[in-house]
Amino acid sequence: MVRTASKQTTSKGKAMKIVPSDSRKKLSKVSVPKLAPASLRDISSVVINLDRRVDRWVKIQKSVAKQAPWLQLKRLPAVDGAAAPPPVSEVTKKWSTARLSDKFFWYKPMTVRMAPGERGCCASHIAAWKVAAKRRAPLLVLEDDAVALPPFTASLAQAVAEAPSGTGMIFLSSKDRGTRKTAGKVLMEPEFVWTTVGYLIWPAAARTFLRMLPMDMPVDNFLAWHICHGKILAYSLRPAAVRQANTWNVGSDVPHSDDVAHW
Repeated sequence: MVRTASKQTTSKGKAMKIVPSDSRKKLSKVSVPKLAPASLRDISSVVINLDRRVDRWVKIQKSVAKQAPWLQLKRLPAVDGAAAPPPVSEVTKKWSTARLSDKFFWYKPMTVRMAPGERGCCASHIAAWKVAAKRRAPLLVLEDDAVALPPFTASLAQAVAEAPSGTGMIFLSSKDRGTRKTAGKVLMEPEFVWTTVGYLIWPAAARTFLRMLPMDMPVDNFLAWHICHGKILAYSLRPAAVRQANTWNVGSDVPHSDDVAHW
C-alpha cells in the first residue's frame, strides 16, 4: 500500500503462481527458471486479496506465473475494514501524525481517524504476520495489485543469499521516502521504506511486530517507522521484483486518512 507521494526528507521542516526493475539496473533477456533457486526453495507466499476483487486475484496469478512459475501463491482473504472492522486491540481507530511531522516537513502534527480501508489493510497484514510467525522459513507477502517484474527471481534469490544473519524483512521494491543506501549487490538500506506491495518477512520479525500491537499507524507507516528506529533489520531491493499495478492513489481500494495532515 503506497500512501503518499514521495518527497525529499528534512530533519524538520487457492494455490497459484509471481520481476521493470529500477531503471538503473535493467536485466536484459532474463531467463525465467521453472524451479526455485536454492535460496528460495523453502519460501511460501500469500496474496492479500479482498473477496470481491476476483479480478486482481486472476491478474496477479498470471503475472507471477510469467515471471516466477516456481512460486506457488496462496490466497489470504483480506479484511474488509468496513464490513468486518478489526478489534482495537489489533488496530487503533485513530492515529497521530506527530511522529511523521518530526521527520517530514509536509506533515502537520494532528490526530486523524483511520479510514476503514486502512484498518482493513492493517488487519490483513497482521493476518499475514500470524502465518509467518508460525513458520521456520520466511514468508513472501504480496498485495493483490502487485505486478511481478522480469528480475523477480534473480533479485530475490540474490537478496536472500546476501542478507546478513538477523535480517527481518526484505521489501521487493526500492521505493523510499528518504535516501536509501547500497548495502549489497541488490540489497538497499532504506531510510523510510515506502510501500507494502510485496515483502519477505522472517518469523522472528513477524513475532516482533505482533508483540507491538495494536498498530497505531497505517501499516506502511508503522513498518517504516519501526524499521527506521531499529526494531528490526530490513532492506529494500534493487532491481525491484514487483511494482504496483497503478501509480500512487490510482485505482486504490484504500483511502488515505493522512491527506488532511499535509501542509
